[in-house]
Amino acid sequence: MNIRRDRLWLFGGVFAIIVIVATTYLLAIKPIYDDRALKQDQVDDAEISLVTLKHDLASLQAESKKLTTYRAELKERQKALPAGYDVPNFMRQLQDSGNATSVAVGGVSVGAPDKVAGSAAVISVPITLTATGTPANLSKFLNRLQNVQTRAVLVISINLGQGDKNGNLAATITMNAFCAQNATTCKTV
Repeated sequence: MNIRRDRLWLFGGVFAIIVIVATTYLLAIKPIYDDRALKQDQVDDAEISLVTLKHDLASLQAESKKLTTYRAELKERQKALPAGYDVPNFMRQLQDSGNATSVAVGGVSVGAPDKVAGSAAVISVPITLTATGTPANLSKFLNRLQNVQTRAVLVISINLGQGDKNGNLAATITMNAFCAQNATTCKTV
């Protein structure tokens, strides 16, 4: 009977040790491993974020080296939005563009300036003109209006009229010319 009692104490002791080890693992060791795994995930996420930020930083540093170029482009583009509109000078530029592309420019009408929606700093001046020339020359004239001449303009519509016996077409061009608004300095005359 002593043997049974010893076995009972032995099994009871083994069971108690198993319970103590399991409880210690569940209450003390497992939370530490879980916390460590969570912190490792955070470290991995931070390293990925760091790589992305380093890439962004390198891109920004490369862009900052081009800052003088960007400033020069800005100054050049600001010339397209003069503070005073000087419509007579702009009309001469339209005539020069017409002469350069063999297009006759006439029938010019200038509307009242108005603020551009979405921009408090830009004024739009509606202009309608008639240009007469061959289709190829009219195309060159329109390209020159949008891309070559120094004033910012946006062609709104083009209506082609009856051509003459020389193959010339009459185009009525409606466009907006723009200037920067500095209080009341943007004038049409």
